[in-house]
Amino acid sequence: MKRFVHRYERMDEEPKRRLVIENDDRLYNLQDCLSISEETGIPVLFDYYHHQAHNSGGTVSDAFELFTKTWKEKDGLPMVDYSSQEAGARKPKHAETIDLVDFGIFLVETDPFDCDVMLEIKDKEKSAQKAVVIALHDVRFFVPT
Repeated sequence: MKRFVHRYERMDEEPKRRLVIENDDRLYNLQDCLSISEETGIPVLFDYYHHQAHNSGGTVSDAFELFTKTWKEKDGLPMVDYSSQEAGARKPKHAETIDLVDFGIFLVETDPFDCDVMLEIKDKEKSAQKAVVIALHDVRFFVPT
């Protein structure tokens, strides 16, 4: 982590503007990413599935409370990678298709935080269509006409 911060400080400004830090499922949990963000100002992209596998403590709601604060207005909406465990498969294996029950739980756990959700699921388009149906019942995704 120290080496990353040291190299980041020497980077040109243009690539720095495009960088985010993501928690992973084995080495760097959310707390690690928050520490790096505190030193560098880099926003933390929260990976829901990785957090389930390598949780640094606290609920998903607690995690949202922490990581969303790393995003400034210039960065846009906080970004989240969403996926779940493939049922019956050895861990860790991302699901082939969205688990609608798990996605519904994710939406409840992350209320009232606004974010940009990216699906890390094999059948992205089919799963995105299913996710939209669930998300339409969530006021965060309601766009007035």
